[in-house]
Parts: sequence; structure tokens; C-alpha cells
Amino acid sequence: MRLRSQIISLLASVPIDFGGGCSASKAYLMASLIGELRLKTSLDIGVYRGRSLLPQALAHRRYTGGIAYGVDPWAKNEAVENDNRGLKPALDRFVATTDFDAIYRDVENLRHSAAVERHCLLVRKTSVAAAAYFRELGLTFGLIHIDGNHDMAAVMQDVRNFEPLLERNGILVMDDVSWDSVRPAYDTLVATMPRLFQRVDAANDYAVFWKADRLPSIAPRWHALFSEDYVVSE
Repeated sequence: MRLRSQIISLLASVPIDFGGGCSASKAYLMASLIGELRLKTSLDIGVYRGRSLLPQALAHRRYTGGIAYGVDPWAKNEAVENDNRGLKPALDRFVATTDFDAIYRDVENLRHSAAVERHCLLVRKTSVAAAAYFRELGLTFGLIHIDGNHDMAAVMQDVRNFEPLLERNGILVMDDVSWDSVRPAYDTLVATMPRLFQRVDAANDYAVFWKADRLPSIAPRWHALFSEDYVVSE
């Protein structure tokens, strides 16, 4: 089965809800970057139900033999957000009524049912604790997806902590770039890395950055991944 079909089939069983959810297009893009660039390690910050993490693991199984690491505390106190005042009441209800332990177990079960246990490692820690853990291991990543707590201080901290763990010529994907609380972190990345792609529509809100000094005069072949022809119909 082609990777595209595998991802669409897998995500059909993983819901998108108020807590978030990666589109099939975005998941396929990240998985394909892993395959095209033969990235051995990738990192998903803010796993929730696993829609962005598990497709990365499928790509590692198919192309690289590598590992997708998923960081999420799956904890009510860490899910609280305060900066988006318009959504604050709904966010508070979501946190109060969500069984994060059950969602963690669901993701663990999905690792097994998708047969990606060797290519997907769940790290049940806060992003701060996980960054320290990875530094201790000397682990770096070819692709990092930042989609954790969206409060301004938290997103900025994730950029500060994880950008040094992104390998040279690695890819960084920032979620929800249209949010006011995410904008300062987005602006920081725009000032320090070439932005390869950005998509904001009904199903997507993200930007893709490349850890390089500048864009080359002749675009690498894999830049074709950002063409509209490549997008999965939602």
C-alpha cells in the first residue's frame, strides 16, 4: 500500500476534536519529507491523539528504519491555556472533561495496531523535561513539529529549547501560526530560518522552516512537496 493510502486509512480511525488534530495533508507532507530526506529521527511535540506522530512513524518504517519521538504529558494541568481569551471558557471545559490517561492508552494501542512500535516512542513528559532528557542523550532530530501548549511563553520556550536539537538542514514545522499567542515564536523563526511553505485554510494552519543559512538558487527536488498537487483532499 502506498504511504498516502496508509496515512489516510490510519487517520480515518483517529478523530479530530476540540483538542486538536493534524490534517491528512499536513501528516502526509511531514511523512513524505521524512522519506525524501531520509531523516532518521523526528519529533512531535504535542501528540494528543497521535494524528501527526503516527504518520511519521509509518514513514520511518517504510523508508528510514528510524524513530518518531512523541512528547506529551497527557495531563490536565499541562493542557491549561490562558492567552486565547476568546477560547478560554471552551478550553477550560475541554481540560475539565477530557480523560488524558485514556487518550494516552489509545495512542499506545494505535502504535501496536499500526505495527510501528519499533519506529514510534512515546515520551510522557512536559516539553521542558523532554528537552532536558534529549540533551542528556545527545539526541538530535531531522524534523521537529511544534504543536504543544499554545500560550505565548510555552511556544517561545519550545522554540528556544528545541531549535538547538534540530539538525543542520533539518525541517521545523510550526502549528497554528495564525494564533496571536504563537505569532512571536513564528516571527522569531522567520527571522532566523528560511520559510519554505505556509498553509492556512479551514483544515490547516502551519508553516514549514528549513534550518539553513539561505534558500539555494536552484530549489532541491524535494521542494516539489509543497506544490498544491501534493495536497490531500480533506
